[in-house]
Amino acid sequence: MAACGGSTGADSDALVVPATAPDWLIERAGDATTTFEVSERSYNLSARNVGLPARIRFADGDEVFEAFFDTEMGLGPDFNANSCTSCHVNNGRQQFPVETGSVGIGPVVHVSTPGAAVDEAPFDLPGFGTRLQTATVDGSQPEARVEVTWETIEGIYPDGTSYELRRPVVSAVGLDGDLPVDAQLSLRIPQQVAGPGLLEYVPAEDIVAAADPDDADGDGISGTVNYVGDGRIGRHGWKADTPDLVHQSANALAEDIGVGTSLIPVNGAIELSDEELADLAFYVEALAIPAGRDVDNPDVVRGANLFTAIGCADCHTPTQRTGTTQYAELDNLLLIPFTDLLLHDMGPGLDDGRSVFGASGSEWRTAPLWGIGLLDTVNGHVSLLHDGRAQSIEEAILWHGGEAQHVTDAFMALSAEDRAALLRFVASR
Repeated sequence: MAACGGSTGADSDALVVPATAPDWLIERAGDATTTFEVSERSYNLSARNVGLPARIRFADGDEVFEAFFDTEMGLGPDFNANSCTSCHVNNGRQQFPVETGSVGIGPVVHVSTPGAAVDEAPFDLPGFGTRLQTATVDGSQPEARVEVTWETIEGIYPDGTSYELRRPVVSAVGLDGDLPVDAQLSLRIPQQVAGPGLLEYVPAEDIVAAADPDDADGDGISGTVNYVGDGRIGRHGWKADTPDLVHQSANALAEDIGVGTSLIPVNGAIELSDEELADLAFYVEALAIPAGRDVDNPDVVRGANLFTAIGCADCHTPTQRTGTTQYAELDNLLLIPFTDLLLHDMGPGLDDGRSVFGASGSEWRTAPLWGIGLLDTVNGHVSLLHDGRAQSIEEAILWHGGEAQHVTDAFMALSAEDRAALLRFVASR
């Protein structure tokens, strides 16, 4: 989860919650693309409504996504993984949760010059790029060794229920060069692959219209657009720092696998063709969206209404709609992703100190919620927020600060039964 904002602080007794389900509480989260698969393959299927031409191209992109790169295909010389699926296991997140010790395949550590201004580019560290790479093709010393430990934070609800959160402490030692002791490090986990594709097609004007950078309406929410590079709207990544999936894919290929494209050559080399890169991006665009479940369950209905009542839906906007796409089957679809695709200030607890284009260290894109309840089914664990610190939906909510602090306070003020209903709703997505 990422930012959800609001200005309510009322206790649960004062909330008026409708008994009927909101009109967006439906199964088909991805409209006609929706899959009802509930298994390890929930994130792996093509959009259910596309025809043969799109399915053929989807298969071509899948071939790139599933490929294990070797040196002949361009792997390295430094890398974090040798395939897309190494990090996005089953098109989800990493195979194992982040534990104490060396950071392995899956999570990566973003790095930048300390003290870089929000509007300062590039957002990298000279000699290291934007990610620390922990492996090499010839077995020589990699760029760095990265270690993570965890701090425990204890808290208590107003009703006396206790809870426990954890915060990562990341350290790195440069092995193939001098890593500045004050380099800015930010642990990041992979995002699920099923979902970003259709958000590619939400019209830019809809995203801009939802922004309120100066909080003109006084509701405590000041969502902003992250304009990236050439002034395009960022919509992908934890900080909405990438404008489209072609650029997102090229960046991951270069920075994590060491494979060059025409957009981002590696050591001057172009190792994946423009056609293959476009097919890879389309593979993500044409993935089916998992259906919502248990939409008639009374607890899910109550949880959905509480989600709106305490303000979560103000940033985790339930609905979006696609505009014009590459294939008519994906045009004008009603989506239920629960995101406004905007940046929100999440407060000091989630501030990684690392700015990217217009996003400060404490600003994060509202993460979509569709498919969130299937993470454990797909990957065998639940790792939420940008660095995987939250091991449950509840923990993720409790980390919401900044613009979302009033919502977190309202969630904590709910009765145990209502908290359970709200969590039950989110887990049904």
